[in-house]
Amino acid sequence: MVNQKEPLSNQSLSAEDKAQQEMLQAILSPHQAYPWSPSESAEYFNQSAGDELALSDQEARSGWQALSAQLDTIWGGSASVQEALAQRFARRLSQDVIEQIAAKANQVVNTGRPLAEQLIACVRDTLTGWDEADLQVMARPLAHAMRGQEEILESTIDSVRDIEWEALSPMEQARISLAAARWAVDHVAEQA
Repeated sequence: MVNQKEPLSNQSLSAEDKAQQEMLQAILSPHQAYPWSPSESAEYFNQSAGDELALSDQEARSGWQALSAQLDTIWGGSASVQEALAQRFARRLSQDVIEQIAAKANQVVNTGRPLAEQLIACVRDTLTGWDEADLQVMARPLAHAMRGQEEILESTIDSVRDIEWEALSPMEQARISLAAARWAVDHVAEQA
């Protein structure tokens, strides 16, 4: 009786043997897997491209802007604090409030003043009807949170309804403004 070897299954092959087997199959295959010669690559991609994705210029532009903003955020790009605030708080803060907070955050970050005072300085011109002592009380949790600072900031933001600035109550305007100021001060400090 002659002992015939059965073909090896892919499961019993080592990783190196699998790679060699796949390479041999790619070489011997009648369908070329990928053209390694640059002169052949244009033809290969034209054949395998299939139907192109049709996008209008507006869709392409808006997609590119969104991607750029995400990449700037991820890679610490040079997005201004005003742009970053507009993206984070666009609906809850008016454009004027965003501009004021951004401008003040850029001014107060490196002053050496306590964080609570920096936050109040960012919102003082926006919240004209508020007493400084009341703003101190509201800013204290945002300024003095050592552990879980992000959680406190997020819970403050979440405690304010997600509606337009004008429809918010004065208390909600104060809360979201101080939270935005803390976020802006952190953003400016990270960029420095």
